[in-house]
Amino acid sequence: MSSSYTARLKLERQASGENSGNWGNLVNYVFNRVDASVKGYQAANVAGNANITLTSANSTTNTDDSSTDDQVHNAVLEFTGALTANIHVFTDAVETKYTLFNNTSGSYTLTFANTGHAANGVALKQGTKTLVYSTGSAIADVMTDLGDINVTGIGNAGSSNYFTLPASDGSSGQALTTDGSKNLSFATAGITTGKAIAMAMIFG
Repeated sequence: MSSSYTARLKLERQASGENSGNWGNLVNYVFNRVDASVKGYQAANVAGNANITLTSANSTTNTDDSSTDDQVHNAVLEFTGALTANIHVFTDAVETKYTLFNNTSGSYTLTFANTGHAANGVALKQGTKTLVYSTGSAIADVMTDLGDINVTGIGNAGSSNYFTLPASDGSSGQALTTDGSKNLSFATAGITTGKAIAMAMIFG
């Protein structure tokens, strides 16, 4: 009886009496595959107009999870390149989960799906990162289930200054104003008639 492979990670299951003298190598391949599946990262160039099927192989072909392991058995996948048409990127039709980054360019759709189940994939918005899981026949985007997100303040990236948002909406035509102490509120937008006349006289 020869070795067999697990369905999801394709790890080699040693058969009794097989692979004498080679167990160390084969077990190391399995460790590399597990290592990549838990914490691995791969960038895949999907440029062009053709559908892409990510590489997938048994663990015996894996010797270095940082450079030669296949694409599907990595925890984080980044898609790059300029798209010239709407495409699908296919992964194995097994249960799994991924962190995905659609870092492509071009105004086209990238849909991530299981092989053989193109209609059950998810479209990945360009320039965004998301979490997905697979049932083997359908991909689900976890981030779409978050619903509304409440925040108390906003600020520039890397800044320690945050502006406190108002607790409720303003009236029609109002705009956000500040009190000079980082507290925002709604107030009537525009300028007074007197100020408008003065500005017209000054600036013509």
